[in-house]
Amino acid sequence: MRNSDKPVTKQQAALSQIHGAIAHLHAQEYECAITLAGAAEDLLVHAEPDHLWKVLMQRRPADHNEKEWAAMFNETRNWLKHPTEDLSDERQIDEFETVIMLIRATSKFIGKYRKGSSEMEAFIEWCRAHNYLAPK
Repeated sequence: MRNSDKPVTKQQAALSQIHGAIAHLHAQEYECAITLAGAAEDLLVHAEPDHLWKVLMQRRPADHNEKEWAAMFNETRNWLKHPTEDLSDERQIDEFETVIMLIRATSKFIGKYRKGSSEMEAFIEWCRAHNYLAPK
């Protein structure tokens, strides 16, 4: 546990958010998991090499502009964070969408800092065991 008297870095904040999102995923609290994973992903600018978000954006079809394509992948995250008068007041949020958001955040964190955590490694193994990622 972090000492609350010391400042927190963006890296520490993103790591805590990802760890919290993983815990919420396993508790089937998908709304919290997506919100925390999305916040962590937003903290992690300029991550290299290819992380999932970058790959998704590179696969944009010609008939979608970048803003439309990004909005599609962020619709639930934005629905959870902002007023969305153009969307229904109810939404089905499932494990799959939550896992994708967590992979986005985790891959961006590892891409930026060139390291993960034991919690991220356990999440990656959980993804493999549940067929979200290819086996090693």
